[in-house]
Amino acid sequence: MSIRTDVTLPSFLFVGTAKAGTTSIEKYLKQHPDICIPRKETFYFLKDIYRNNHLSYPLQRRRDEYILNKEVYEEEYAGIEAMVTGEVGTGYLFHHELAIPRIKETLGDDVKILMVLRHPVDRCYSSYLHFAKDLHEKGTFEEVLDSEEKRFKEGWDFMWQHRLMGLYAKQVEAYLGAFKEVKVLFYEDFRRAPDVFMKEVFEFIDVNPNINLDLAKTHNASGTPKNETLQRFITQETFLKRLVRPLFRLVFSKDRREKIRKEAKGRNLKKSEGLSAEQRSKLMSFYSDDIAELSALIGRPLTEIWN
Repeated sequence: MSIRTDVTLPSFLFVGTAKAGTTSIEKYLKQHPDICIPRKETFYFLKDIYRNNHLSYPLQRRRDEYILNKEVYEEEYAGIEAMVTGEVGTGYLFHHELAIPRIKETLGDDVKILMVLRHPVDRCYSSYLHFAKDLHEKGTFEEVLDSEEKRFKEGWDFMWQHRLMGLYAKQVEAYLGAFKEVKVLFYEDFRRAPDVFMKEVFEFIDVNPNINLDLAKTHNASGTPKNETLQRFITQETFLKRLVRPLFRLVFSKDRREKIRKEAKGRNLKKSEGLSAEQRSKLMSFYSDDIAELSALIGRPLTEIWN
């Protein structure tokens, strides 16, 4: 079998976590003239999971959202010259046991690993809202958390593991032990000073850090629907949608259709009421030992960030 010489595989990889600004970070990375990210997430390093995918959307991902084949994965990075390539993922951190061997096998242990962590309580609730806003998550917050273990055993996608994804210590430790260059970043730093955050990222992946970025727009925000009927039409399959889809596709390009859908969904969201003091206290008790372990692991008091 011939070896391809026109493929520039990623030299950096964001491994997670979900609901911690990765969509916005990917958009900002792509503004850099020396960086190429052909596709935000390939999920290629989780192919052992998705190869046996037996659940329908939204419990698992649609087939066109992930890559299982090596040749298809390499084709994403073919014909890219004089640019730094990378991928911004969300599930590689949570599924570190499966992802790390695949990453090393494909990219080696010299690949630069980045991860962005968010206060686990805030991340947990934002993750819940991610599905609730599209009316996929129908139970209360407490009911959903009580069902996590059952969902995990049944093979639901990692994105449904709202609470478990925030147990960062073992996830981070696994990457620190497996790769030479690992950078742990924080969503709260990103929100406070995105320009400083992105400069730090650029320096780590060895591109010019002094780039002017358009940081005005955020992406993939959470919230609750203002109008559930409209949200159901936007996010789920309906009879009316099937009727108008042929005309919609005739008039608008795929990119334009996706932009319209995202804008409509965003306009129909309102800010969530948030967690109660009791809910937050209960989650903090759940995460307290893990936060202390993570703080010791990275040598940084997390009370400076997560207060």
